[in-house]
Amino acid sequence: MIICPNCKTENEDDAKFCKNCGYYFLEENNKQDNNKKENKKKDKAKHKTKTKNKTKVKKEKAKAPKNKQYNDKPKSSIFTKILLLFFILLSIGLLIIASILGYNYYEENNIEVPNVIGYSYEEATAILDTANLSYEMKEVETTNQDEVGIVIKQSKKGGSKTHENAVITLTVGVLDNHVTVPNVVGLTLEEATSTLNKNNISYRIEYEETTDEENNTVIKQSIRAGKKIENTEIITITVARNTNNNSDNNNETNNEETDNNETDESSNQDQEKNLQN
Repeated sequence: MIICPNCKTENEDDAKFCKNCGYYFLEENNKQDNNKKENKKKDKAKHKTKTKNKTKVKKEKAKAPKNKQYNDKPKSSIFTKILLLFFILLSIGLLIIASILGYNYYEENNIEVPNVIGYSYEEATAILDTANLSYEMKEVETTNQDEVGIVIKQSKKGGSKTHENAVITLTVGVLDNHVTVPNVVGLTLEEATSTLNKNNISYRIEYEETTDEENNTVIKQSIRAGKKIENTEIITITVARNTNNNSDNNNETNNEETDNNETDESSNQDQEKNLQN
């Protein structure tokens, strides 16, 4: 359809004149043809530039994946796989080491302490050696013969848990050799020696001449009463020897001798008389 530019009437495509006003369409057709041609040229040029740009973009896009496919991807994927494998193996190794160390720590710190009270020291130490435990001895004096050389106490309770080579202190009974010194001053020599013998105390006797104390009476002792000493220590007791009593005893013995002599003489005289008769 050709629209008349003069009266705006629609005419056929092949009309040369407007059927309404008689306008000549040749120039208009030429213009429209020229415009159409120009528009077609422009459209072709645009289409070419678009297709060129598209092909360039496609080529660039196509090239980029090829480079990544053959260069970057294989290298990066192998490297990441190696790193991942390394970290997995490292984690497994660390886990194994931690479990071994934990087990050893548990074993070393989970040793049960045996009860050795009532055993001899030699038997107790043998039991502790078997349990991988160390020990030390502490002596305590006792008067009970049944406790001598026997473990009567241990530092860690039997059945408790401890670590390997822990030191267990064993308290062992040792016979008490100490005795308490009695007071024997004022006793007779016989009474004093009997008292010292009962207390298992060794003694030595010394005599001292005096006129004030009673004869054969203990007037001194070398170790004070109440002190504890070893039963091997010797105590010295000093016994009084009264000189006055000795003189009286001597006079009495002399008188007895004179009396005996007189009786002997009288008897002899009687015997002579009897012979004469």
